[in-house]
Amino acid sequence: MEQNSIINFNEPLVPRYPKIQTNLVYAFKDGCPLTLNLITPPIPPNVKAHFPLLIYVPDIDEHNMVKIDERFAQMLEIAKRGYAVALVSYRTTADVTAMVKDIHSATRFLLDHAFKYDLDPYRYLLFGEGLGGYLSSLSILDQGQQRSNDEDVRRSPLRYKGGLLLETSLTPHPFSGPFLSELLLQNSQKLPPILILNGTADHTLTDKQATELLTTIQARGSEVSLFNFEGATLSSDAFFTPYSLDFLFEFIKHSFTKK
Repeated sequence: MEQNSIINFNEPLVPRYPKIQTNLVYAFKDGCPLTLNLITPPIPPNVKAHFPLLIYVPDIDEHNMVKIDERFAQMLEIAKRGYAVALVSYRTTADVTAMVKDIHSATRFLLDHAFKYDLDPYRYLLFGEGLGGYLSSLSILDQGQQRSNDEDVRRSPLRYKGGLLLETSLTPHPFSGPFLSELLLQNSQKLPPILILNGTADHTLTDKQATELLTTIQARGSEVSLFNFEGATLSSDAFFTPYSLDFLFEFIKHSFTKK
């Protein structure tokens, strides 16, 4: 390129990249702010969007810290497909019930601000990984129970449309709490569609446990599917290849259209 030259570009002006908003405070609890990161798809000029919402509940690390950004790149890929994604932090110094309350508070914050953030307040589901999968399951089971909500469930009810459980823990280790399969057997309420994602090389959820979890949910008469990923561990990108995402989006679309 010659120095001192002038080059004119005539490139498309429509937005191409997702919008990222970090550290949105959704609640103050125990004197500390609780935050989430929100990714929304690009919006063409003069278009009013209402994006379906995936609420992603991360796992924790060896220091019991929420790994809120570990799947950020993968969630960007989901946003590129036309979905908003909220990556939610939660307290890990409290009991399991308090963690579930945090997820419900984050959900209500997003629904209450749906117009501001271009979200569809009627189409939202949970996507939990590891401990986040356990908490997502409890959140779905207890969304209507006042004991698991800081907000009034009668004035602000929640209706999750589905749950994606990626290598979900069946117990909240290292925290104390009930065994997930026992909760499912004790609770008789109708569940939204559930998708279990199992890596065969990971023992957070063993292959046997994944099958038992599938059978337990089926026995309730609820809709559930199990995807096994050969040789995948919890940190694997196999769950988010273009081919894998196609099947995830089929499940998500079905969850949002199911009555």
